[in-house]
Amino acid sequence: MATLLTNWNWMRWVRLGLAIAFLMAGFNNGDGVAYVAAAFFGIQAIFNVGCCGANCSASEHTTLPKDGTNVAYEEVK
Repeated sequence: MATLLTNWNWMRWVRLGLAIAFLMAGFNNGDGVAYVAAAFFGIQAIFNVGCCGANCSASEHTTLPKDGTNVAYEEVK
């Protein structure tokens, strides 16, 4: 329940706006594809998922340590 009510960033608002726009287009034109698009964007906005729900939700940006230490990167082969 906390995921539904917190971390509303600009991308979630855009998805919600698209869902509402497609829902209105579906009502006006009776188009089934618009209803599917509205459901797609609505589910993404409400549950904060991206990439068609492939476990890549929009998260907060990570920051570098503020204590002056450098981050060591390792090359993966």
